[in-house]
Amino acid sequence: MTRKMQNPYWADKEKLHVIVEFVYEDGNKQIASIVGDEELSNPDYAELMEKYTIEHIDANTKKRNDERHHRIRQNQERQKIDKQRATQEMLFAAKLDAFEIDAIKNSNNKQLKSKIRKAKTPLEVTAYTVMLLTLEETNVE
Repeated sequence: MTRKMQNPYWADKEKLHVIVEFVYEDGNKQIASIVGDEELSNPDYAELMEKYTIEHIDANTKKRNDERHHRIRQNQERQKIDKQRATQEMLFAAKLDAFEIDAIKNSNNKQLKSKIRKAKTPLEVTAYTVMLLTLEETNVE
């Protein structure tokens, strides 16, 4: 069964190890690793070097590396956004929890209730909640 070689790229800096796609007549594809030497004693490596120039393989390698770096940057950005979203959700949940406390809900201290609403971190929410609860406790006694 005959096969074609497609999309070769370097797997090493010495440019003797190539990853290539073998595409067979029946449509099946297989990824192959071909290691060559300067004498071209490996028949697959010799065939590859007849069909593709080093410059072509260099270009494929650069394109593949650029795409990989782009995906890495996208993943990092997505992780950053996901982390920010999780932090915002945690902050919102902390504020909701604080206002579910009857003493907070029924308090007339608008200044501290406002600080809880405007808090930028869960720790701030906790601190203002404790302050308000402490004031409410001392006002009850």
